[in-house]
Amino acid sequence: MSRSNHSSASINGPDFHKPLLTLILAILALRVAVLFISPYNLHGDEAQYWAWSKSLDWGFFTKPPGIAAVIAFFTSIFGDTEWAVRIGSPILHSVTAYVIYRTGRHVYSGATGFWAAAFYLLMPGVWFSSNLISTDVPLLLCWALALNGWTHLRERPSWPRAVQLGMALGLGFLSKYAMLFFFPALLLAIIFDKPTRRALVSMKGLLVLALFVAWVIPNMIWNMNHDFATLTHTAANADYEMGSALFKPLQFLEFWGGQFALFGPVSLFLLGMAIMSAFKNRLNGPAKFLALFVLSPLIIISFQALLSRADLNWAVTGYVAGAILTAHFCVKYWARMKNWTGYNLAVQSCVCLIALGIYMIPSLVDSLGRANDVKRLRGWPATVETLSDIYQQGHDGNAYRAIAMDKRIHFYALNYNGIRETAPLYMWLYRSHADNNHAEISHPLPAGEAPVLLVNYHQKPEYLEAFSEDFSRIEALPPLDVDLGGGKRRQLRLWAGYGYTPTTTR
Repeated sequence: MSRSNHSSASINGPDFHKPLLTLILAILALRVAVLFISPYNLHGDEAQYWAWSKSLDWGFFTKPPGIAAVIAFFTSIFGDTEWAVRIGSPILHSVTAYVIYRTGRHVYSGATGFWAAAFYLLMPGVWFSSNLISTDVPLLLCWALALNGWTHLRERPSWPRAVQLGMALGLGFLSKYAMLFFFPALLLAIIFDKPTRRALVSMKGLLVLALFVAWVIPNMIWNMNHDFATLTHTAANADYEMGSALFKPLQFLEFWGGQFALFGPVSLFLLGMAIMSAFKNRLNGPAKFLALFVLSPLIIISFQALLSRADLNWAVTGYVAGAILTAHFCVKYWARMKNWTGYNLAVQSCVCLIALGIYMIPSLVDSLGRANDVKRLRGWPATVETLSDIYQQGHDGNAYRAIAMDKRIHFYALNYNGIRETAPLYMWLYRSHADNNHAEISHPLPAGEAPVLLVNYHQKPEYLEAFSEDFSRIEALPPLDVDLGGGKRRQLRLWAGYGYTPTTTR
């Protein structure tokens, strides 16, 4: 489509701006209200990100620093309650939807922009994600901003849009390394799309690269100073097993089954039709190249799933461009697609709202036998209270000097819920060096003769042998047992450990 034709179509058609803002604000108000009434504690991962936000750095053991910065911003305004820690999620998802709208409107029409934002905002994965805080939240916003910058640059190269693209790529990298999936699609666009090549094989392209590198360097320096902890952990997440079967089709099918749940079954079917139409040149504008930004993360993670394993959200960035492409396909063939589009989103949202309503009523969750789904979000204040009582009793007339954990998410959940007001909290290291999580780097248990209260989750024989090696005296205590509701309990073994000397050989 020529520039003049594009402008004419955008100007003459309705922009859908007011309906879009109404939709976004209504959904945002609902999601924020849900956070206020949510009966659930922070998950250990969320509590970990909150802890990072209190000591910002250019990197952390398992993730780059973007999520910590987001939480630090919102908790500095609203405080440290659960809803305040999570509130960045529905807010940033709403902003992402608006950026998607602006991109769809710019490239195609107001109608495309509106439906693209609706596809994103109402996808089941975003309904779920809006109830918790995760690294995907800032990543998706940065991906949407980068995509928006690219669509403007390929049409009318400008320095401000080059700055936008470079900043979005860099900040996206600091949110999650999955931002790198943007580059294969961008490289293919540079090779095969003349407008992209003209825009980026230039001084503006060098500025994009320079800005990206400028954001990457501090994180790389942090990794160099910490034995490349985050990069090593990210690689370990791939979980390739030597000697195992080369291909794992069940994991591949499980990943793709998850994609139907994440984007919506009908929406994913429509996206597939849109991608095929794009490559058959049945969709105008940069549809073929938008499809590359859908396929890049999906193909990469599908390959990962086939070789090892992949969580269903690892390719979620593909649905930013996917929402635009699906919306354009539906608008172009509106006579045939209007029922598919509207009814699909309405039914999908009703299902999500019903599920959300059920999970907001703990007794109903328990009666339906779904307590296992939320057990990690329950009982942490009670766990802290019980553990504090045990700690204050001491052992054999000796006061404990600290509490030590052997599991990361328990460390961070107890830390967030106030155990630090009762006792110093540390991580016991199974190996001679921190190699599993950031708590091991920041809070390793120091040597000492006085007893520590050791909270033991891992029950492998090698862990029990390691306790005996590290402590001169260790005695079993009655286990910690907290009722989580619905027949679920948090049961952890407790030990009194004397004469702790960190291992130097294991």
